[in-house]
Amino acid sequence: MPSQTQVYASNDFSEHEAQDHFAQQFDLANPDAARDSYQRIMHQHTKQQFEMATTSSRRRSSGGDSRMASLSSEKSNGSISSTSS
Repeated sequence: MPSQTQVYASNDFSEHEAQDHFAQQFDLANPDAARDSYQRIMHQHTKQQFEMATTSSRRRSSGGDSRMASLSSEKSNGSISSTSS
């Protein structure tokens, strides 16, 4: 019985398309650099998600005050390794 490859596809998303896109964006010949670049992008994305959640939480807990809390203009210059103590 030959093995069949199954591909996840849902709402205009295909696993193969995601793999092709990744290969176009990152140098697969240099996996360490590709990983580091991807890690930086995901760190920035996660940071933005936390900032949006914090702002939303502040608005909800402000007791009806419709003023928006301002975000600081801090920049992230690095990341913390999950293996560091």
